[in-house]
Amino acid sequence: MNVKVIFFFIFSILYTQNEVCFDIQNNPYPFDPGLNNFTKYVNVLDCFHIYAESSISDEKVLHAASIAAELLDNNEDGIVDDILLQEELNDSQAMMPLFSSEWSPAMDDVWDYYDGCVSAALFNNEIDPDRPGQWGHDASVEEILHTINHCGHVQIYPETFRLWPNSSSLTDAMDIARGGQFINVPNQYPEEAWYHYDDWTCDYECMAIEYLYWCIVSNMG
Repeated sequence: MNVKVIFFFIFSILYTQNEVCFDIQNNPYPFDPGLNNFTKYVNVLDCFHIYAESSISDEKVLHAASIAAELLDNNEDGIVDDILLQEELNDSQAMMPLFSSEWSPAMDDVWDYYDGCVSAALFNNEIDPDRPGQWGHDASVEEILHTINHCGHVQIYPETFRLWPNSSSLTDAMDIARGGQFINVPNQYPEEAWYHYDDWTCDYECMAIEYLYWCIVSNMG
């Protein structure tokens, strides 16, 4: 297996909005306690589910769907590039929730009751179809990639992508990049470190998934 294909997704993503490829549907599970606050739904390539509250515009929902599709299907032939990834995301019911705000009651319902894999979320003010992927404006690429990595790659390629200390090629690489193994954020990183993620709320596994994100988008340019 060519790990670079998995790890770096060698591609030049354009973040074009192919809205014609997707239909926004009504929430297919309106009585599910984990999903009953959502009204909009998009099934991306039969393996990635986007649920949105009514306050999220159709444009933003379709933007998130397009980003997910391009990350999963780089050559845009309508087929997920990695069949194992498609199967894992489908089996785990990987989902990206689009919330109105960080105070939405829908959040508690998702975290408490949804049976599938939820690794990240997007809030209304984090989605900007006019500035896709731009730091500080649109977090769609980051949060959707976190979900694909966490719900997919970590599970099917554990020797490469496991997230806890001393568990994978990823964590070994991150420890080198941080200048040592730090379970928590250090007061100061060593001078030789080049990965200085400093969010105190982010534990070691969180640091690893963030490191994977920065590796991928750095390689993407």
